[in-house]
Amino acid sequence: MICLFSTMLSFARYTDGRHQRLMKTCNSALLSALITWALPALPLAAANSPITLCRGEERVIFSCPIAGPGKVISLCASPTIDTKRGYLQYRFGKSGAVELQFPQARANTQLAFRYAHYFRAQVDRTEVSFDNQDYRYVIFDYFEGDVKPTIRETGVRVNRHGGNNHEQEFKCTGTPLSKLGF
Repeated sequence: MICLFSTMLSFARYTDGRHQRLMKTCNSALLSALITWALPALPLAAANSPITLCRGEERVIFSCPIAGPGKVISLCASPTIDTKRGYLQYRFGKSGAVELQFPQARANTQLAFRYAHYFRAQVDRTEVSFDNQDYRYVIFDYFEGDVKPTIRETGVRVNRHGGNNHEQEFKCTGTPLSKLGF
């Protein structure tokens, strides 16, 4: 219950130091739950899938094309993954020309990602985030079913750490392949 409440606060951008420690603990618990129960049930990527940068032997956690000439964002996982084995990797670019892969190495990647999930009746918001050099990346999948028409927003937000908080958001075009919420 504390983790659910803490996760709800994280969407409100609450930044009390005590809350940040609790969020770190909750994010680890939530990411562990995602890795342990949800990911093993996901199907492997289809070979030559047009909307993913995941390899055929990997599990597609999230993938979608974004506005621009053939760019894709993908969150991929090894076929078997738990809190100690396997890997998660974020990829951005075109099929055959990945521009960014995080992390580069596939060891202990679970420690590099944070997971937040908020839900209530007809609302579901999920984020997976990571820090790479001076930037924070947030892969998001938001569903707002309590408004008419319903709203679904997916994509990735990139924010520079430090004084310049200029945020760029790259929204998915079309329907994403998303297994972020479980």
